Amino acid sequence: MTENNIYLSKNFDIMYKFNFLHVAVPIIVMLFLMQFSALKEYTMAQEPLSNQSQIVIAQTPVERANLERFDKLDFQAWNNRNWTLFRELHAPDVLVVDFNGHTTKGIEQHVQWAMAAISAAPESRVLTHPIKIAAGNWTAGTGTLPGNLTMVTLAHWKDGRIAQEYLFMQNPSTAAKFP
Repeated sequence: MTENNIYLSKNFDIMYKFNFLHVAVPIIVMLFLMQFSALKEYTMAQEPLSNQSQIVIAQTPVERANLERFDKLDFQAWNNRNWTLFRELHAPDVLVVDFNGHTTKGIEQHVQWAMAAISAAPESRVLTHPIKIAAGNWTAGTGTLPGNLTMVTLAHWKDGRIAQEYLFMQNPSTAAKFP
């Protein structure tokens, strides 16, 4: 192989993976939200939901532990503005894509984004996680925020810490409040 062919081969592989994420993640989130909507309608038709209703799917101890850490991240770290715990639950080289498609690389950049998000929306608190699903090292969860907003977090875990995180908001105009 010539140098040009090697260069094209490497760059094609990188572009393929990047494009796959851009296509796969929105499709997964869309299917997730559609399933959630259908499940919510079905459940509401069967009986009223209490504030404690949850759907949790995790089969292995690692999956359950990742969902517990997901709860800890939102309910203890985010809601209490505990940036030490926030840092502990993310990998040092974490990659995060937020509601608006902005990317942070590394925990310090992500913490700065989170602090700016709190400044822009000080009422931002996660009230519940109605749906939590784990599959291997991936988790997907919905979070209910004040104003009956729903967000979805898709996270890839490595060694008990989030290595990649993708955030989606139900209402694009609300997401615009965040940096």
